[in-house]
Order: sequence, then structure tokens, then C-alpha cells
Amino acid sequence: MNIQKPKDKDHYYYYHYEFFNNYFDIVWAFIEKDYETEMHQQEFYEINIITKGEGIHFIENNNIPATLGSVFIIPPNVTHGYIGGGGFDVFHILISDKFIQKFICDLQQFPSFFILFNAEPLMRSSSSQPLHLSLTNEQFNKISEILNKLIEYDDHDNAAKSIIRSNYTMILITYLCEIYSSNNYLDNYSNSDKAFMRAISLIHERYNKKITIDELSKISKLSRSAFIKKFKKICKMPPSSYLIKIRIEAAKNMLKTTQYTINEVAERTGFYDTPHFSRCFEKLVGTTPANYRNNI
Repeated sequence: MNIQKPKDKDHYYYYHYEFFNNYFDIVWAFIEKDYETEMHQQEFYEINIITKGEGIHFIENNNIPATLGSVFIIPPNVTHGYIGGGGFDVFHILISDKFIQKFICDLQQFPSFFILFNAEPLMRSSSSQPLHLSLTNEQFNKISEILNKLIEYDDHDNAAKSIIRSNYTMILITYLCEIYSSNNYLDNYSNSDKAFMRAISLIHERYNKKITIDELSKISKLSRSAFIKKFKKICKMPPSSYLIKIRIEAAKNMLKTTQYTINEVAERTGFYDTPHFSRCFEKLVGTTPANYRNNI
């Protein structure tokens, strides 16, 4: 079957300021009925849960059947879209940087979090297998109760309701991580892909510490050259560039949500000195850390 990818219009983009205007408002939740959308990206995490019908989920150049109970997690800056239309409903949960910052200490307690939210989407974009969470009827019914609560407390100018909505989102993510771990979703992958996903996960877990290519290749059970080749194919960049990208994303978050000095941000995100941090930041973001903070 020849499935045509949705048009991309040069990958239109969603920004934080389009949704998260209040400091207490860190989660958006809504359902899109009869959903279909062109290829796009956003600068925040997104959880999509199919609540009705059948369609096609696109991530980068790969397409995956999307049916009732399918769960797709899309990290920042990953191109995705849907073919669906009539009778195809998708529940969207948009998660800001502030949410991650607020709950990261708890999220790190779940070994599956970094795999589910970072490694698995990257593997999904290049795998020929439909590898993603697919909820049973019982799991879907339980999650539907949480989704209803997210809608019930959908008032973005009310601090109390926004905080409640954030906590229900944390409950949802916890439950998804629990499902992923308890149902051994990693068993759907080959041993080599499982090992490779652990290497990607490690980058996200320990981005602020020293990580070497040799360490990552050992975890992935590949030679150094084979690991770099596979990493470039899946992540579209070398491991060193990917690590810097994750560190800069963390730095942007700290600059927006904390009062740490530039030196402290550099240290906390794993850069060995502030000038190196500033050069990397300006190269990727297009401005200096200080200007970025001043213009938020």
C-alpha cells in the first residue's frame, strides 16, 4: 500500500509562547476530532492518544497505523503528522519545559521514562515495525478517566486548576511508564536495538556528566565505528552533537525557569567551561545565553 505523507509546508512550528503564557500554566490538554494535520514540529513534548477511529501516524519519513489506544510520544523538534479525517479522534497533551523541570526528580525514578519519551520515538522514526504503546481496553478505560479530568480542569487562567491539571498529567505519565515497563515493550525490539535505546536513554539521564563514545558504544554492544554510524542514521547527527543539543536544551530551560548564573547553568549542564558553553549555545540558538534570558 502506497501511503502519501502529509504535506509539510516547510514543517510549520509551534512555540512555547503560543500556549504557555502563565507561569503556573504548564500543560495543555484537548481533543481534536476528525483529526488530520500536515507535517510539523514543536519545541515541547507532546503525548497523543488515539481515542477513536483509525488513521496513520507519520514521524519523520516513517508511517505507522494509529488505532484506538495507540499512544505516540513526540519529543521536541521531531517532525510528525497524521492522516485520519472523519471519525479519527486524537487527544493531545502538550507539556512545557517548566513541567519537566518541576517533576524531573520524580520522572527520573522511572527507568522507562527516558526510553519512552526520547529513545523510543527516535527508533520509531526509522523502524519498519509499529513500535509504540498500544493500550488494552482496561488500560484505555483507566487512562480515559485521567483524560476526562484533564478536560474538567481546563482553565488556563486559574492557577489552582492548572496545578491540578499538571498533577493529573504526572499521574498519566507515571501510568504510561508503568505500562511500558510491566508489559516488557522492549521485548518487541531486537537485542541490538534494545541496547542502542539504552545508550540513547543514558545520554538523557546523564547529559550533565561526562559521557564518552566508548562508553555508549559498549552499552549498545557495537564497535565504536558501528555505533557512530547507527547513531547518525537514527538521530540524524553524531553522538557528540546530540549530547550538546540535549545540554543546550537543558540550559535554555534553566535560563527560563531558574535564577542560576550563566556560569552555574554551564556547570549544571555538563560544559567544562563557560566560554565553551556560550559558543555552543550561540551556535545552536543564534544568540548568547545572556541575551536569550533577557529576551524571554
